[in-house]
Amino acid sequence: MTFIMKSNALRTFKLAPLVLFLGTSLLVTQAIAAEAEVDVMGKGNTQLEFKLAHSKDKSADYKETSTPFLARIGVTDDLEIRIAADGYIKSTAQGESTRGMGDTNLGVRWRLQETDEKTGQVGMALQLEQGLPTGARAFKSDGGSTALKYTAAWALPNDMFIGVQPGLLRVKNEAGRWYVSPSVSVTVAKNWTPQLRTVAELIAPQISSATNGGNQIFAALGATYTLSDMLELEVFYARSLNSNAPTDNIAAGVNIKF
Repeated sequence: MTFIMKSNALRTFKLAPLVLFLGTSLLVTQAIAAEAEVDVMGKGNTQLEFKLAHSKDKSADYKETSTPFLARIGVTDDLEIRIAADGYIKSTAQGESTRGMGDTNLGVRWRLQETDEKTGQVGMALQLEQGLPTGARAFKSDGGSTALKYTAAWALPNDMFIGVQPGLLRVKNEAGRWYVSPSVSVTVAKNWTPQLRTVAELIAPQISSATNGGNQIFAALGATYTLSDMLELEVFYARSLNSNAPTDNIAAGVNIKF
């Protein structure tokens, strides 16, 4: 199960007395659902992922709807190119709405080693992402962003999997200063049938000081259902565990493989 890359560019909006990193819902959209995997598309294969995402926080009188997209293109059996966009975004804070296109993100995932349950071999991968400030003025990041992620994954008995993905994010804060933030996600997944897979995750897409937006931590559940060799459906829900991000985040989408 794979969700789209997240443009790691952070956008800020004033919500009540707090300054929340708006884009956090998109951070989750991209980080969630077995992002801590080492799978790549394979040479000559492509997958297009279309999502509809919604975030809200009643205490801050805030909501956001977006249409994130990801294209995964297999270059070799162990390397894929990832082209993503935050898509069209509509955000509403304290009754005031803003609309426009979000940023674009270019990335690459390199599988260093496949997971092997029989031998206990740990799967490993590296992922590099570069956010580009291509969005509308209200949603455009200041100078883009760069993220580097390392994934370790294990295949367990009974069709279960566990993955850990630490990373580093370089981005500008609200004052226009560059900073580097650690990130980490832990994924547990299970294949119930050849068609149905579920995922539980603990996600911290940003670990930083209050000056840089504070820690962002989410608990999430997701599911994938395969309709055919070409078509796959996905849904997930993530809840923020603190007040530095929208409380409720949900997304659903379709993946097309060819």
